[in-house]
Amino acid sequence: MSRGPLRGMTLVELMVGLTIGLFLVGIAGALFLGSRTTFNAQTQVAQLQESARFIAERIGTDLRMAGFRGCRGQGGDTTLLNLLNGADRFALDFARGVSVSRHDGAAWRPALDATIAALSPPPDRAGDVLTVRRPFGSGWALTAAMNAGTAVINVTPTASLQQGDLLLLSDCNGAVVFQATNATPGSDGAIEHSASGGLMPGNSQADLGRVFLQDAVVHRLMTTTYYLAPSRRPGRSAQLALWSWSSPAYEGTAQPQELLAGVERLALRLGLDTDGDGAADAFATPEQVADTRQAVSAELALMLAGAEPGGSTAPQTLVFDGSPVVASDRRLRSVMSLSVALRNSVR
Repeated sequence: MSRGPLRGMTLVELMVGLTIGLFLVGIAGALFLGSRTTFNAQTQVAQLQESARFIAERIGTDLRMAGFRGCRGQGGDTTLLNLLNGADRFALDFARGVSVSRHDGAAWRPALDATIAALSPPPDRAGDVLTVRRPFGSGWALTAAMNAGTAVINVTPTASLQQGDLLLLSDCNGAVVFQATNATPGSDGAIEHSASGGLMPGNSQADLGRVFLQDAVVHRLMTTTYYLAPSRRPGRSAQLALWSWSSPAYEGTAQPQELLAGVERLALRLGLDTDGDGAADAFATPEQVADTRQAVSAELALMLAGAEPGGSTAPQTLVFDGSPVVASDRRLRSVMSLSVALRNSVR
């Protein structure tokens, strides 16, 4: 059987085929890169949103409980008796629900307490420093009325209460802060509050000043400070992070604690009640606040940055705390704000 002459592709046909193939490969590559960029951007947006929710839950919850004094709150006529030795010390000043400080380029105003300035890493001037004094966890109602101001406080036995815990005992008529001094207050269900025992800070006196009945509740107290400092997480050391320092640290967590990397700015304003009606009459920045005991609300602003560069296709210009901020590293950024009523200060 005879065959005709074999015929291959011409150079022109080969070039046309290669051109079409390269065109299709280019389209596929562009689609892939576009999809990857979109996916990365969406991932970073989701991460920023999750970070914002975490901060709103963590700091918002603490602020709402700042200055807790029982069923009447500090906005009413409830009195607070602080029996701790050195009750005016920064971490023990439970008469003040919040403390705030801002760096003006020259110094912190008001000046940071020595315990905060000595933290490692120390607070960065890019963010305000917020301290919240509040109850920690749930409370325990008294199971029996006290018969004298020096009597033990009877509660349902619990493993949570330990010797040395800082406690608030309150009802609708008043509140007292003291330290549990006996060895096993929780397991015994009986809290002692003597003026001896060698504990730090210890009680200035054993007498609580009055008796409390079964409508009173015992809470543990904690002081927590939030601030910005360089992150110590792998790959994030070039970024700032949100840190916290708590005293006492009831859960045994190492202090200070890095909470969230990628928090670049933090600014606060307090709503102050200047006429005693329980509502904010003016908002002030930290250096403008003369007495934080007037605070009934707080406004918090933060700038969050994504973990990886390339989330933004162009440099971003954002407005933070009334001033423009230009970010050139192509990290995706977002500004979040949070307004919280200090409900224990609002009537």
